[in-house]
Amino acid sequence: MVACSFAVSAGAASQDDAPAGKFYRVVDGKVDAQTYNGFRRYHSSCNHCHGPDGIGSTFGPALIDRLPDVEAFRRIVRDGKSNGTSVMKGFGGDPNIAPYVDDIYAYLQARADGALGRGRPIRVGQ
Repeated sequence: MVACSFAVSAGAASQDDAPAGKFYRVVDGKVDAQTYNGFRRYHSSCNHCHGPDGIGSTFGPALIDRLPDVEAFRRIVRDGKSNGTSVMKGFGGDPNIAPYVDDIYAYLQARADGALGRGRPIRVGQ
């Protein structure tokens, strides 16, 4: 895993400052608003099956070990996935998940890259 952390000025808090191909920003151990929202959304709906912080459970696989590319992730979250006896329902119509899939991805991507540890992150500016 590669740790990805970089410093930017406090006034430059947009996603435009994220490293290429990354949906998250981690500055001095603190996350941008999108990544923080992804943490919140993940822990309100996804952790029941995929475990706290994306580490997996006996019920659902870890998401940080082999995070799919963003297009596959969007499709799986929207439409669901069936793999033998394992079934994940789709969340395409869920107003608490569907509009925030990229935020959830940002959080999981930061976890998968090792840029963000376990537990509740602190937002930039706090």
